[in-house]
Amino acid sequence: MNAKVIVANKAMADLGAIWKGVTKYHDDASAYRTINALLDEAERLGQETTQRLGEQVDGFDGPPAREIYRWVCLAGRYELHYEVLPAYAMQPATVAILRASHARKDR
Repeated sequence: MNAKVIVANKAMADLGAIWKGVTKYHDDASAYRTINALLDEAERLGQETTQRLGEQVDGFDGPPAREIYRWVCLAGRYELHYEVLPAYAMQPATVAILRASHARKDR
């Protein structure tokens, strides 16, 4: 069973910043393709066979317990941070995309 994928407000703002960064050096079509590819990756994280991809992020032990991962995608250029809900369930109901960023961005 596939999990529902939701994109948090901060992740939507991050996608807007990525759009702005891409259009600084490329045309709008390139930015459109990049954002669509990131959203496709987000949808992929909700598929049953690809849930819990990436490295689990420490520091979210709770309470309540949180299951957060960092997924590097698009040839290592971008990262998606996402949460599996409910935490540690065999069949998650939801995958929440928390943040999106360029992999070389300083945090």
